[in-house]
Amino acid sequence: MLKIFLSLIAIFISVYWVGEKARKNQNVDAFLAALEENYSKINGKIEGTTTVMGLRCLRRFYGWVSVFLFACLFVSQSFLNIDPEKYLLLFWIFGFAFIGWFSIKWVIDHNDAVREFSKNNALIISGPLLIGISDFIFNTFFTEILLLPFRQFAAALHFNMPEILNPIAVGGAVSLVIIVFYGFYYLLVWAVVSPVFFVSALAVVLPIKFARFLAQIDRSNTFFWFTVFVMIFISVWLTQL
Repeated sequence: MLKIFLSLIAIFISVYWVGEKARKNQNVDAFLAALEENYSKINGKIEGTTTVMGLRCLRRFYGWVSVFLFACLFVSQSFLNIDPEKYLLLFWIFGFAFIGWFSIKWVIDHNDAVREFSKNNALIISGPLLIGISDFIFNTFFTEILLLPFRQFAAALHFNMPEILNPIAVGGAVSLVIIVFYGFYYLLVWAVVSPVFFVSALAVVLPIKFARFLAQIDRSNTFFWFTVFVMIFISVWLTQL
């Protein structure tokens, strides 16, 4: 089936290359002229697109795909009772699209993302230290509650946890542990989003470079040169089938 499809594209390109003989038919000529004009406009738009603009557009596409696939998965699971193994591929595509959406936001709007995250979690990070200061000033014992989970965890690991009496030191230590946890989370996010973002960046950069390359060859005949490269690609592909 794939061979037939590629062969049909090769035949279409060959007919287009015939030129005047194929264009003697007015309908064929009008169709090819419209194809050339529309592709020239598309190539011009891609050529003038920056990488950031392309990534933002791709991010919107990822977002809509994620919403659509999530709806499909929800309907399949809730109403159709389909075997989960049958839509496992759909789930992976949804996961890639969602991570792709997040990865573009994380990278190109990184400062805003970190600032928003820091603003939302500032109290969680500084809260233990503030509680320790409050205990020190008002002679309360709320930091003992903060230490309880750590002591239970240390006991489960058979680890002797050092006794810290200063509430400010206790609060500062807990805040430091939270900072370390968020630091690990930050590195983990980069490890997850980097490969997906790299693929997304290639999906944007390569078409832009290709469009600019075609314009450099001959801006007035970009569709013709596009068909040349498509024919080369198809010819190589057919030799491998």
